[in-house]
Amino acid sequence: MKAKKLLAVCLTGSMIAACAAGCGSSSGGGGEGSGKENITIRVLATGTDYSDIIDEAVSENFPEITLEWETISWNDLQGKMQQYMQSGMPDIVIGKSQDANNYGSYGVWEDLTDKPYMEKVNEAALPGVTVDDKVLGMSYTALYGGIFYNKEIFDEYDLEIPQSWDDIEEIVNILESNGVTPFATHYMENILYTTAIVTGNNLMAVSENWGQEFKDGERSATDTEFREGYERVKYMMDHSWEDTYSVDQTTCDARFVQGEAAMQMDGSWCINNYISLDEDFEFGVFAVPDSQGQNKLIFEPDLTFFKSADSEYSEEIDDIFELLTDPEIAGQVCDAIAEGSLIDGTQVTFNNPCQPDIDEYVNNGQIIDQNIITNQLPASGFWDECSSDLSEWLHGNMTLDEALDAADGRRDVCGFKTIEE
Repeated sequence: MKAKKLLAVCLTGSMIAACAAGCGSSSGGGGEGSGKENITIRVLATGTDYSDIIDEAVSENFPEITLEWETISWNDLQGKMQQYMQSGMPDIVIGKSQDANNYGSYGVWEDLTDKPYMEKVNEAALPGVTVDDKVLGMSYTALYGGIFYNKEIFDEYDLEIPQSWDDIEEIVNILESNGVTPFATHYMENILYTTAIVTGNNLMAVSENWGQEFKDGERSATDTEFREGYERVKYMMDHSWEDTYSVDQTTCDARFVQGEAAMQMDGSWCINNYISLDEDFEFGVFAVPDSQGQNKLIFEPDLTFFKSADSEYSEEIDDIFELLTDPEIAGQVCDAIAEGSLIDGTQVTFNNPCQPDIDEYVNNGQIIDQNIITNQLPASGFWDECSSDLSEWLHGNMTLDEALDAADGRRDVCGFKTIEE
């Protein structure tokens, strides 16, 4: 799916906005003499590092609007939602894209399907916020997952970006023949993320409804694509450090930066760790090769904007959402939280050596929303239990077939579901 292009906003954008304001444009805001009433819009937000940026943008463009912020941890959102669904919802909620599915069946989110600003959101982010054919949220920033690689090591041995798992094995053979450890791993901790991404990506390459088909008995964990996922997690362990079971995330990141391994399968939260350890460290990222050769980079939409279906300020919120899709503002938010953008045309400037790789996957439409996987095969009740079984197999306490049969026993927690289920 090819991502849409949007022209970058030029430096004269502020002059244009000012001119629009003087002409009474709704995108330019009210101001003295505009005749618009002062209003307060309530915002429930998960995270605090971006509110000042949004406040400033709204104040400049819509001086009659005051944003009243309540900031919480995303882990506390469920309790707040239960409270506000009884007492009255905030006008805007900033959560994660999965909250479209988590609360959509309660009718708390307004349908954004036909809003013009949604045309500026990367198309690949839409399925994760679509419930019953309605787009319920505006996904805004993203974390990416794949295999990070040390560019210096790859250059030294003339290694090319792998396009298949066979290519991975060829790279591993070259590295090991030269005394280089191929994979940095931290199996001391729960390996849920690695299990879900490596295996789940393989499943979705076969069918984007794999989880539902699994629940319906049409697919099995003993199928090749599922089995391969487990085998590849083991393959990375077999070609890593001998002490991987005593290595945590922090130690793993440090070893990778120090050149003690050539590749690391992980999420983009590692980027800040890499840079804090060595700001000159050169690394890239590529997609985990899947069984069908699609090789899509996993992304997890993070900040996602929702409009309350009951807000009396629906038009004003639309104006705010339109404003937030300005690439310049989106870039400021992304830089503040060190995440990628899902708003087309946005340029992020925080230090991220692998950003060109990410941009290439995005521009080529080679990305897949992690929620496509976890909405059907949930982290809680499925992947957490599967990763425990996989660990037991890796430790020799369970056979692979037993681990796969155990996964088949969890069909009832899988498939598309509503909140009532």
